Formats: sequence, structure tokens, C-alpha cells
Amino acid sequence: MRSLLLALLLCGLGSLCRAQDVMVRSHLEPQAGAVVGQHVRIMVDVLFKDEMPRPPRVTIDEVPGAQILRLETQGTTMTEVIDGRSYIGKRFEFALYPRRGGTMVVPAAAVTLLDAKGDEAGEARGQEVRTEITVPPGVDTAGPVIASKEVTLEEQWSPPRTTSFKSGDAVVRTITRTAADVPAMAMRDLDFPAPAGMRVYRDPPQALDRVDRGDLVGKRIDRITYVFESAGGYVLPGVAQPWWDLTANRLRQAAGEGLQVAVVAPVAPRDWRRLGAVVAGALAGLACVSWWAAVRFRDGYRQWLQSEAKAFRDLQAACRQADLPKIYRQLLAWRRHIARPDAVAGLVENLEQVLFNSGSPARWSSAQCQAFSRKASLSRRTLRKQASDRGKPPDLPPLNPLLSGSGGGRP
Repeated sequence: MRSLLLALLLCGLGSLCRAQDVMVRSHLEPQAGAVVGQHVRIMVDVLFKDEMPRPPRVTIDEVPGAQILRLETQGTTMTEVIDGRSYIGKRFEFALYPRRGGTMVVPAAAVTLLDAKGDEAGEARGQEVRTEITVPPGVDTAGPVIASKEVTLEEQWSPPRTTSFKSGDAVVRTITRTAADVPAMAMRDLDFPAPAGMRVYRDPPQALDRVDRGDLVGKRIDRITYVFESAGGYVLPGVAQPWWDLTANRLRQAAGEGLQVAVVAPVAPRDWRRLGAVVAGALAGLACVSWWAAVRFRDGYRQWLQSEAKAFRDLQAACRQADLPKIYRQLLAWRRHIARPDAVAGLVENLEQVLFNSGSPARWSSAQCQAFSRKASLSRRTLRKQASDRGKPPDLPPLNPLLSGSGGGRP
């Protein structure tokens, strides 16, 4: 028993001494003057005296009113001489995106020390850092705000805007937004209303962010399909992405012009000669039936692509692939189809804690992803049962039923 106690004491003293040999520093870039929506870099330096057995794990807790992302999986190696002593360590970088103004407090970084084998050997903590976030004039913080040095919006139409359209035709609108130091998830959802006489189908947005030598470039692609159901004139409104220009210190808008089209009715077939009237009529009827069937099939397929069942199937497929960012995007897409989005708030918060508040790369095992899929399936069954129960007739007969007969008098 004494040997065991002595071993535990020596192990604890070893971890304590190891933590005392570690220096943790945190600072922000920029240290002051940041505006809402701007990328603020959180630099966490972990320095070891003389040698570093293994790079540590670094995490930062959630910051209310902001998003924190880990941009790189590996830290930057650094060496310093402090008070005549040699230090070696790693610099870890996090990206902070404030969503409101005021004082922003970043919690102290939690550092897990590892030995040469990769086992936990102790803990260390840095210090919290504070900064003031400013809301520029004219900026609405009710939705996501973009603050960047460069934001672009490109709009493409297929077929081109010069094409003539007939009822039943479709046009695809593709909008690509890019922003320096802003991830795609920080860009707001654009509004695409459906004018009377046409249908609008929206694909799930694509996020194609990339990191080049520590610099993030966010890219989001939205694809919308318009189907003209009847002849007439249509105006497809333009879209705009407001953003704060960090270079010029002014509010700007990246905009797409929209489209005005005139849709005509299908041209009636010409009169055939009497000799071929029967054959021509049969061929025209067959063509109309085929066209009608193709349009119905296309419309039904596109409706299914935008249905709740399709969105939930894509969520399950993402869970089978164990792709957390894709699971998160498909979960948000499915949530837009259900009558009570608050019923899946717990699932959304669970994923956001893993994706945005972890100091290491967001990873789940296949078993964890399948467990998450089962939770989503249970929530879906519960929502369907609640909707079915609301549609059932009452079990009890009505109070004070009317007496049969025409007299309607008292019993």
C-alpha cells in the first residue's frame, strides 16, 4: 500500500512539474478595432522548456455571441529564448467571428500535455483575452454580417438570358459568393420568391471554403430552378449580399441583377392537308401526351428533390459517410421542412458544439454518426405521430347533442 501511494504521489508531482515547465500565451489579431462579422485571429502559443515530447491538444470553450473555428489541424512550430532559457513549442490558431457588438471575452485556452507515447501527461491553461467589437453604422446585426476586404457575387443563367421561353420551360440561376476571411456558413440565406404562374426549386447550398497558408477564402454556391407554368411576363428579382468593407470603412453590396422574361404559349400546329389529317392528328396527340408526361415527371422529381423525405434521406446518407460538415448542412436543410424546427434544436446544438467549439479536428466515429442518425429518426417519428394525433377526431361525443326530430323541443 505504501509503495502504491508513493508511486501515485511521484506521478502527480511529475505531472505538476511538467505543467510548470510549460508557458501558455494567448493574444488576438487585431487586438482592438474589430467590427462585427470580422475575422479575429486567436493565437495560442504553447512553449516547453528545452524540449517538447509531443505537440499538445488545445481547445477553447464556447464564446457567447460568436463562432470559433479551428482553421488548421497542425500548429506552427516556434522556438524562443526567454530569460536566457531555450523554449520550443507550437502556435495554434483559431478564428473568431463575432455576431454582436460590445465586449467579447475569449476564455482561457485549455492545454492537454502529452508524453512521447501520446498519453496524457498533465494540463495547463492560458489566460482569457478581451476585445471590444464595434457595430458600424447602417449594419443590421439581426442576420449574419460579413466584414471583409473583398466580397464578390457572380450570377449565371442557363440557358442564357437572351433565350426565348415557352410555358413549361425552365431556367437555372446559379449564384456564387466569395469572401476573404469569411466562411461560407457565415453568409446569409438569399431570398428567392416565386411569382404567380411559376415554381421555384432551390438546391442545398454548396460550401467550398479553402485555406491557403493560413488565409481563409469562403465560397458559397446557390442554385435555383424556375419553371414557367403559364404564358406571361415574369420578373425574377435581383439579390444582394451586404458587407462591410474593412479597407474603405463603408457599407457595400454585392448584387445580382435578376431577370425579366416573356413566356409565350406553345405554337399551334399548322393545318395539314386532308390526305394526312388523321396521321398528323395522331402524331400531334402522341407528342402532347409525351410532353405532358415528361413535364409531370420532371415536376414530380423536382418536388421530391425539395421534399422533407429527400432531405432526411440525404441526412442519413451523410451520417453513413461520417462527414460532420455534411451532416450539419443536411440537418439544417431537413429542419427547414419540418413544422416544428425547435423539436430538433438539441441535435443542431450537439453538432455545433463539435464543429465550432472543439480545438481539434471535428471527428466522429461511424458508430457515433449512426447513433446520431437514430436520434434524428426518433425525432422524425415523434413529429409525425404528433401531426397524426392532431388530425384524429375527438374520442368523446359532443356536449349537449341536438335531439333528433324536427320539434327541437325540450325532452
